[in-house]
Amino acid sequence: MGTSCDNKGGGAELRFEDISKNFGGKAALSGVTFTLPAGSFAALIGESGCGKTTLLRVAAGFEKPDGGRVYIGGRDVTDLPPGERRCGTVFQDFALFPHMSAAGNIAFVLRARKRPGADGRLRRMSAKEARAEAEKLLDYLGLGGMAPRKAATLSGGEKQRVAIARAVATGADVLLLDEPTSALDGMSRLRFRSWLAELRAKTGVTVLCVTHDREEAMASGGTVCVMSEGRLLRTGSAEEVYCDPRSEEAARLTGPCGVLRGVVRGGVAAFPGGPEAVCDGEEGSAAEAYVRPENVAIGRDKDAGEYKGVVTACAFSGGGYAVTVNALCGRLETRSDVPYTEGEEIYFGIKDLKAVSVN
Repeated sequence: MGTSCDNKGGGAELRFEDISKNFGGKAALSGVTFTLPAGSFAALIGESGCGKTTLLRVAAGFEKPDGGRVYIGGRDVTDLPPGERRCGTVFQDFALFPHMSAAGNIAFVLRARKRPGADGRLRRMSAKEARAEAEKLLDYLGLGGMAPRKAATLSGGEKQRVAIARAVATGADVLLLDEPTSALDGMSRLRFRSWLAELRAKTGVTVLCVTHDREEAMASGGTVCVMSEGRLLRTGSAEEVYCDPRSEEAARLTGPCGVLRGVVRGGVAAFPGGPEAVCDGEEGSAAEAYVRPENVAIGRDKDAGEYKGVVTACAFSGGGYAVTVNALCGRLETRSDVPYTEGEEIYFGIKDLKAVSVN
């Protein structure tokens, strides 16, 4: 991609190979293997303490794994310091110099970076060159109006964008973001998502993002990586991990769901009360199905479905009612246009039922 801004890193493949990391005898990461193609985006989601930020720090070089290797652009960087990895890292506090302008913050990192001159020898930019390059980068990323403003006067969203622009200024091939929208309101999060998509399109940079915001991760358009207790449970597109989570943990971390528990008989998972689904587990093995609310229909007569249940909770949730149903096959979550009473018997049906063997 051609551009007038020569700080564009482009993008490089990021690969984790069997990464493990322990703190005080407790596993923070266990056998994490994952490849993020050059120029793509991935969001790491999971509960606090599951290892997301530790994996980010391993990629950046701020933590060294106890086992496994890290590759960027096919190069083993496991033993390299952060400055030699071509990674730009933005943590939650942004770490801008408050007394410097937006352009000054970027010029600072530009001057710290040596580049070959006309004679082939490595040299640092002059202050004037760095300032001009910083202003060019800000303008290129749609931040030109922020160039003269002191970092201390910027809003949270503006500081965030300047911090990311500074990371890009290092010539990063991989951009690592730790909770980039944690301090932003709803509308600012939407604007940031759009801006980050434009940044990726312009620079081609590879982005790995840690987030607690499930909806943000699912709407990112990239790969979703679900983590729990240091393990990578599921990776894939948002649609893949939502519709086929493959484990109860991954299902619950990617959205509301009900869980059915049954047994495999003759290649079919049979659940108490009647529901069945094809399953390739061993005969007699335990099976589970993870049912999203939109796949459950309920009603007061058999037109809704052939199975019976009892309403245990019903709450208005904006535009409808969130309803919890207990049945022989398990506990289900669904939505309804009309309210139900706790303890009310209802009929329900399930579509697109998928089962997995859990032995």
